[in-house]
Amino acid sequence: MSQILTNIEGSLKDKYQPALSNLINIEPSPFLEMIRKEPLQNNKVRMAAPIGLNGGFGFGAEGASTPASAEQRYLDFELNAVDMYVDMQISNKTVVLGSSNTGSMINALDAEIKGSYAAAKWNLGRALFGDGSGILCHFNPMDDAAEELTVDDTGKLMEGILVDVYIGAGTSYSRQLSGVRVLSVDHKNKKVKFNMDEIYIEEPGMLTVQNSYNREITGLGAIFGNGESLYGVSRVENPCLIPQSYSLGGKITDIGLYRGIRDAKKYRGAKINLIMMGDRAFEAYQTYMDDHTTHLVDKHKFVGGSTGYSILVGDQEVILVNESMIPENEAWGVDTDSFILQQTPWEFLSNQGSIFSLMANSSIYRALLASYGNLICSNPGGCVKFTDCAA
Repeated sequence: MSQILTNIEGSLKDKYQPALSNLINIEPSPFLEMIRKEPLQNNKVRMAAPIGLNGGFGFGAEGASTPASAEQRYLDFELNAVDMYVDMQISNKTVVLGSSNTGSMINALDAEIKGSYAAAKWNLGRALFGDGSGILCHFNPMDDAAEELTVDDTGKLMEGILVDVYIGAGTSYSRQLSGVRVLSVDHKNKKVKFNMDEIYIEEPGMLTVQNSYNREITGLGAIFGNGESLYGVSRVENPCLIPQSYSLGGKITDIGLYRGIRDAKKYRGAKINLIMMGDRAFEAYQTYMDDHTTHLVDKHKFVGGSTGYSILVGDQEVILVNESMIPENEAWGVDTDSFILQQTPWEFLSNQGSIFSLMANSSIYRALLASYGNLICSNPGGCVKFTDCAA
């Protein structure tokens, strides 16, 4: 049996790991595909972000004093690296039977890997647009026990994921249930059914992915949110960190987008090259394109399967794409050149040379693919938010 596991490990390391390591840093989102990736050197993600212009310039006259020195101003951004894992499992039964049916074992392994990767892709794509808290949705107190829990938003919920249930509000929460599995999601009525006969929560609360509360990537939600600080720097004392926001009054247009792109370049030195639209906002823009003359350069196909539009907004080429993790009536514009994902390579954890370990009190072997890192932006105030994009 050890030889069979050795063969499986070889297949994971040689065949699957290189492909997974590459795709997981590209496929989850067009945003992730377009930003830079750099190796993480230690447990901190750091960046010295230039603010404004060097103040040492000035005009003068012959014999007059030269300009006073006023060096470039910088803000020191810092984040902790977060842990990211892809869990892969294979049963002892599959291993044993695989000794006489190699094809069956390979199929089982391939299905497990693809399922694990799909979960990792979805969760990483979701976390990129979060604020690091990992909060998926909130709920109100229940009057009676019921088969389903009613929540305020199901956009970040998916069948199959394991979630933790917390009670509380604001920043004060306590965990009530751990590792509860989502069996079904009723998006229309905003109801969630778990792997339990009924649920009864007497206090308001929220859901997170298992063990992920305040442990996720510091995504775009932190930039566009209302937090008092960002990357360890006060936003109150440094309003240049706060993105500009524009209400489009229920009607998205090229002119409305242009104003935000123009001001981001004019006042914050950002070159917006990607605008990600929530579901309703993207539908509204497609309707606008049908009714008006839009300067379409080309369609843009992303590795992960998304297709966007490359258009001219003013004199600037911008890619527009639908992003379901953004609030449905909003659009977020970013300069992807200002973002960096610093992380370690995706590698299997090993124990005495083996990447498989038998899970306690089970007949399941587990392999864990891990990476550590975080997302950071050198010019968060150069991002732009468009609200009220659709009527």
